[in-house]
Amino acid sequence: MAEQEITQEMIDGWKAKFGEVYQVNLGGQAFVYRPLKRIEYKQITSNPEANRSLSEEQIVQKCLVHPAVDPSTLAAEKAGTISTLTDLIMVASNFGVMEEPVKL
Repeated sequence: MAEQEITQEMIDGWKAKFGEVYQVNLGGQAFVYRPLKRIEYKQITSNPEANRSLSEEQIVQKCLVHPAVDPSTLAAEKAGTISTLTDLIMVASNFGVMEEPVKL
């Protein structure tokens, strides 16, 4: 994916559009993503023919804000990039959060 500098104006626009956005650098490339919504999660997981790899690609296509992706650019990424982005998106979406419950 081509490198493009992320500006404050871009960040402000993404926050206005999506609410929460996060950035991570993988292999020198900046990726900006947003949490997955429940309805999106249900749509992705409702496909009985979807395997883990396909589900990961669908999650990244829905939630990656920057850079723009399509199936051909996803296929060209390093093998672990999509899985790592999916894991980060899922954490931002409150999956796997291990916060200690408070006894009331």
